[in-house]
Amino acid sequence: MDNDTPIMEQLLSVLREKHKNMDNIMVFTKEMEKAIEANDLDSLGAVLTMRQDAMDKVDKLLAEQKEIIEKIDQPERGKIKLLLEPTDERPAIDDPLEAAISDTNRAAFLLLKKIIALDENINKRMKQGAPE
Repeated sequence: MDNDTPIMEQLLSVLREKHKNMDNIMVFTKEMEKAIEANDLDSLGAVLTMRQDAMDKVDKLLAEQKEIIEKIDQPERGKIKLLLEPTDERPAIDDPLEAAISDTNRAAFLLLKKIIALDENINKRMKQGAPE
């Protein structure tokens, strides 16, 4: 593990950046909801652009995350992949760096679930209010 510590720290940095951008996606999704409710098409267009930019950044960070994982020696790579499995509950982890990786990834996963739920709610309300 000691040989992989710099790589693991790099992975944690990418995960934190991914979480930050996902938080931005959540903020933009809430702003999108407000713009739709106000029928403010100018604001909606701007918010959608900013939201898409944040989504594109997350996609790039996910690719970077995969590249970093490939640099980790076996069997540590398998262990890290398990830490990155999305879960609602925090697994018991002794190593502080591994715990930080797991916690940051889990926070991003839980945030993603909230974003999806909000998106679904917005879509449902738009369908209900759409003329037939």
